[in-house]
Amino acid sequence: MKIKSLLIASLTAVILAGCAGASQLVSFAKCDFDFVNVDNVRVADINFSQKKKYSDFSIVDAAKLVKAFTNKAFNLDLTVNVKAKNPNTRKAAIGGFDYILWIDDVKTLSGTMNQEFEIEPGQTITMPMNFTIDLLEVLKGESRDKILNFGCGLATNNADASRVKLSLKPYFKNGTQISKFPTYITIGGDKIMPSNY
Repeated sequence: MKIKSLLIASLTAVILAGCAGASQLVSFAKCDFDFVNVDNVRVADINFSQKKKYSDFSIVDAAKLVKAFTNKAFNLDLTVNVKAKNPNTRKAAIGGFDYILWIDDVKTLSGTMNQEFEIEPGQTITMPMNFTIDLLEVLKGESRDKILNFGCGLATNNADASRVKLSLKPYFKNGTQISKFPTYITIGGDKIMPSNY
């Protein structure tokens, strides 16, 4: 997914003269991004990749799930993989990013990751980003089976980028100062994201 020219123009608000970090951030803005997949989907330390419905879980799995559900520690761990290609003549780099994780066009999680990425000119890398979602909070009032089906659906539809999207607002560090992107970059699917981030 190419970043629109309007976004590139707005970067002038954060560019500092002579700052290598700003130059690398501009290069990052000009990279091409594609959603790859969701993998490492786990709940209660159970791999959901081969699970399609509740009956697919073993007795041991079921005991772990019941315990996690009872203890209200029903977290879903997953990795979102994003491919980034740097078509520029300069290195692209960021020092971290604010993020919004969307599932089925619903804002599911937001926060900040101090995760650095560097992309050399002409290089393509995959950027893995790990998230933990409190399913009991996200799916309040839903039954256990529906919550499990939600996790199973993410694990068995890795190629379906329309379900999962990631909005990133990268930043670079200049000493003790942090300068952020002026807006979010949204990666994944073709649907229009809500404008009120």
